[in-house]
Amino acid sequence: MTKDKLTEICMNFILPLESQVVIQEPYIPYIPDNWNRLLVLAEAQNLSVKNNTYVEQLKKMSERERVFRLSDPLNLGIEPWDDGSLKLGIEAAFSVKAEETAMSNAVLWSLRDKDGNNVTPSDELINKSVELWSELLSVINPNKIITAGKKAKMVIDRIPQSSWSGHCIRLRLPSRSAMSRISGMFRENDLLLRYPEVRLVINRHPEWVGKSYRQNKIFFACHAVSLVK
Repeated sequence: MTKDKLTEICMNFILPLESQVVIQEPYIPYIPDNWNRLLVLAEAQNLSVKNNTYVEQLKKMSERERVFRLSDPLNLGIEPWDDGSLKLGIEAAFSVKAEETAMSNAVLWSLRDKDGNNVTPSDELINKSVELWSELLSVINPNKIITAGKKAKMVIDRIPQSSWSGHCIRLRLPSRSAMSRISGMFRENDLLLRYPEVRLVINRHPEWVGKSYRQNKIFFACHAVSLVK
């Protein structure tokens, strides 16, 4: 696997300026040097107005730099990874280290509405992402893919076996709105008693849960453990 080959693939999928996407360039996944062969995919970057500082940073980059935008493992620009939700769930469910896990989004372009709000990926962008991932996965060849959310599942389910035929595990998206509707029905101590795998990871990485939306993150991790084991 070479970064040059992955870069070449992404450069061939840059969308025209007249397209409605926020940033025309797709991007290669973050793959650590000591990769454990696990690839986690969320749905799409949120490039709404509330994240305009990040968008403006991207616009100042070169095409190649935008293709390599997932470069800082502590701040990838993928919210459910950066806020600790996916890190906690992945470590608890798969007994791996988050820092050794590859990460990206399944849909590699983002949309805004006229008010600057994030928009659900269109069918056109999903289909384009399937084409792109079919080429990327034939080079990357992970042992296992974990999708988080319906759109991520949709993309990977459409990848032809000739490009990749590994094992895929499908999780819910740990979005705040979705988790908040359910997580409050359970007490934290009860969840951690029933899912000691989650408690062990929290003890190692308390910064992943913090104080903001703590219950949501713990509930998602328990969901991941339950589904996997």
